[in-house]
Amino acid sequence: MISQVLVRPTMDRISTLRRVVTDKRANLSQLQAKSQEYQLLKTEAARLRAVIEQQGGGRRILSTLERIRENCGLSDNVVSLKPTTTAINDEYQETTIEVRLDGITLAQLIQFLSQIDSLELAGGIRALEVRPADRSPNLLKATVQVATVSRIG
Repeated sequence: MISQVLVRPTMDRISTLRRVVTDKRANLSQLQAKSQEYQLLKTEAARLRAVIEQQGGGRRILSTLERIRENCGLSDNVVSLKPTTTAINDEYQETTIEVRLDGITLAQLIQFLSQIDSLELAGGIRALEVRPADRSPNLLKATVQVATVSRIG
């Protein structure tokens, strides 16, 4: 009788508490994992903001692409360099520059793309279209879209 009045409720309570502790430990593990993920995202966002501040605005990327074009010997092969700017929100904008190349070799295209890829951009090559040039089967036509993010103003 004493066992049923005192011991049994106590054992049931201990069993319940053990189960609750196990559940709470699992919740704590999930919370710690989410906290680590948040810290990684926060660090990446800070790095991206620093890259955006360092690279300057859309005009700077345009002049950088012109310099790369000259370095690769493609001054005569650029058909057009067309910048487009779109506001992302009140603070940031995206600048997309479409570069149309004609009569280039595969090696020149790879060099051009490699130099763009090596830039520390808040963005990068968004699209690439390559096809044979009209005037020679050994040469190529290419359209490269480079996108970058910058602060407005």
